[in-house]
Amino acid sequence: MNLSKMRIKQKLPIDQNELESMVKKLRFLEESNNALISIQDKLDRLSRFQSERLLSYDVHYILETWLVRLRELVKIEVCSVFLVEKGGIEFVHKISKPEKLSPVIQKEVDAQINRGNFGLAISKGIPLSVRTEVFGKESNQPLSIMIAPLSNLERTIGAIVIVFKEDNDFIRQKTLRLLHILVDFFSLSMENTYLLNDLKSAYFDTIKTITNSIEARDPYTKGHSERVAQFAKAIAEELNWEKNEIELIDWGGMLHDVGKIGISDSILKKPEKLTENEYNVIKSHPLIGTQIIKNISFLESVIPYILEHHERFDGKGYPGGMAGKNISIKGRLLSVADSFDAMTTVRPYKKALKPENSFREILRNKGTQFDPEIVEAFESAWISGKIICKEPE
Repeated sequence: MNLSKMRIKQKLPIDQNELESMVKKLRFLEESNNALISIQDKLDRLSRFQSERLLSYDVHYILETWLVRLRELVKIEVCSVFLVEKGGIEFVHKISKPEKLSPVIQKEVDAQINRGNFGLAISKGIPLSVRTEVFGKESNQPLSIMIAPLSNLERTIGAIVIVFKEDNDFIRQKTLRLLHILVDFFSLSMENTYLLNDLKSAYFDTIKTITNSIEARDPYTKGHSERVAQFAKAIAEELNWEKNEIELIDWGGMLHDVGKIGISDSILKKPEKLTENEYNVIKSHPLIGTQIIKNISFLESVIPYILEHHERFDGKGYPGGMAGKNISIKGRLLSVADSFDAMTTVRPYKKALKPENSFREILRNKGTQFDPEIVEAFESAWISGKIICKEPE
């Protein structure tokens, strides 16, 4: 018999317990791998999101966007932020997602304060995760709460509170680790926001001083920049601009005439009507202002307010003779606000118009000097009482 041609059937002994153990290990490894891949994907998405938020200085905007993104990345019941008011010691509830759970999260935090967990997390300066005292009691769900301090370089500025479901040990540990990382990112954004707000205040105070020094050279324009900013913001609100864009108008209003620092007093303060050559010098102030701030990256987005506020919708303005939508929306907006204030201001060579007459003059130049869309928003702001202007004395 040729043994090489023989088919030998052999049964291998299999231990059922060993097989089940191996299957469990394989499932655990697969589950672990999927969890790690998921976490890596979320961290990649978070990193991209974080870079977009780093230059924002609007605390409310940071809170809104971060809480929304947090709930996208991790399955949680509710996420809330409590901030310490400046100069105070009390943690004040600012926002919760979903908002309807705000009252419940407040009760939960009060319970954690009574048990000493909230104070423990704050004093140690590291996140603390414990069982919930209020959430999940009625439904008998095993829920956990993470209390994580938010700090800047000098002090604790608040705390983020997250309620999430407990699951198996491995995934729960990875969820906790991911939440720790997310909280670190969030804390960095908040710290950055506070620092930027401090810088913003310092910059703005400096710019306001510069603006006041320019306006002091011409007493007839005292307060002009602030009024222009106020009028422009009222119009922008009617156009439904984003909050951060409306806040930027303060900078545009303050800086739009900064180029006049390069105009001599003999022209700037001349009581008579300007000659053609003198008027051409005055017309250079948008370009001078742009040159002054063009290398300050922090103020780059303000340049259109400075450069284009004397452009006209019909193309007959200066310094570029731009027309229509080729003029930025910022330039078209400030053109209306600046012109309205100029008409209501007394000058040596002209009387101030009454606000009602100035309002009608803006409407009369709709489509020629001014963008019709901006004029319509200006009219809405006027009718609603947002444009507040004193009667000329």
